[in-house]
Amino acid sequence: MGVDTTTYLPDAKVVYGAVQEQVSTLPAVMNLFGDGSKFGKPINNVGIRGYTFLARVKPNWNMGYRPEGTTGVGVAGNQGLTNGTVTLRYAYVPITITGQAENLTKGESRAFMQAKALEAKFDMKDIVSHVNVVVTGAEPGGQLAQAAAPIVANTSFTADNAGLLPAAIYLRVGMPVDSIPVGGGAPAFINQTITAINYTTRVVSVPATATAGHAIALTGEYPQVAVLNDGWFTANGLQNLVNSSGVVEGIDPAIYPAWQSYLFDNGNAALSSQLLQQLRQFVKNRGGVDGNIFIVPSAQINQYVGIATTTLRFDITNEGPAAKVGKKALDLGFNVFDYAGLPMVEDKDARTDRIFHGDTEMMKKFEAIPLSLAEDEAGTWTRIIGAGGIADAVAGLLRWYHNIGIVQRSAWGRVQNLLVPASFLTAPPTI
Repeated sequence: MGVDTTTYLPDAKVVYGAVQEQVSTLPAVMNLFGDGSKFGKPINNVGIRGYTFLARVKPNWNMGYRPEGTTGVGVAGNQGLTNGTVTLRYAYVPITITGQAENLTKGESRAFMQAKALEAKFDMKDIVSHVNVVVTGAEPGGQLAQAAAPIVANTSFTADNAGLLPAAIYLRVGMPVDSIPVGGGAPAFINQTITAINYTTRVVSVPATATAGHAIALTGEYPQVAVLNDGWFTANGLQNLVNSSGVVEGIDPAIYPAWQSYLFDNGNAALSSQLLQQLRQFVKNRGGVDGNIFIVPSAQINQYVGIATTTLRFDITNEGPAAKVGKKALDLGFNVFDYAGLPMVEDKDARTDRIFHGDTEMMKKFEAIPLSLAEDEAGTWTRIIGAGGIADAVAGLLRWYHNIGIVQRSAWGRVQNLLVPASFLTAPPTI
């Protein structure tokens, strides 16, 4: 049976319906968090779509001992709660069935769908991989690198590693990028393809002239006007959510210090067991919750193995209260180590110099529309290209409306500026 305008759409729905299920089974950090859509109140106003929730930002100080009676205690309604808002971000993947796949199918329905399923698999993996970099490694807003001198006009720039920036580790040959001021603004260039990268010297070759101090981001993803607070195009990431400063979700930790995450700079010293315990203790003491996960880059897992002894185990077994989180990470395909009963989830995209720790119930994945084939007005250009209605080429649109939100910022913390083994500074993770 041939593939035509009658059979394509329902067949494609089957393929991309399976994609929706598979996204939640990939080893991406966001899949370790709970479902925020069951926690917050959905909002859907003109120009905004997201969720609101109650955030605990300070204690209720209207209490205490008094003379008999209630005089002087203060007014009610001071429980220290305020509204937080997680605005959804929109990720898109234009898709097409390639000539190679078409040559395999020759219009035959079963072969067509097998070829399309293979392509769907890579569509899905590519967007999930990029989103994982945005969530776990990139600077806020999807900033993958930052340009620095020396800059050679129309030839190359140097990816900055000062101030704990990630150098060129998140850039790839063939990636189209923009050079835009940090925080948004007029670009120095847009949509220029990286032709070569020397990860040791941090020199990145592009046929355009970058500006020192500019953010380097995947083309189209970084705003060309200044943004306010966390109003990026991209999803939130660990760098801006787990921090002691910066407004996120409409809540300013400068006004509400109890909302701050614990942040410790280790001065480029090596990881130690005491430091891990310090992170764990401050998250609990400041946030009032027991963290149930460490998110650790491969570089620091490498360091952790180096300090392991018979009393500091690094097995993949977990018997403590965080066993459920550890099992979920194992099921997703992460490598999971163990520190004092807590899972240490190794993520290849996490920033090499830092470790995050917190309670996964206090970090949520808000998702209104999972990664899926657009069928409404957004997908009106989903179409069949070919003579006589035969699908010799098909174009469509995958979309994904989601964001990562933190519902108690003090329930997470991070240690940064850890010593990184030299090999991990110059060997980028796979895509």
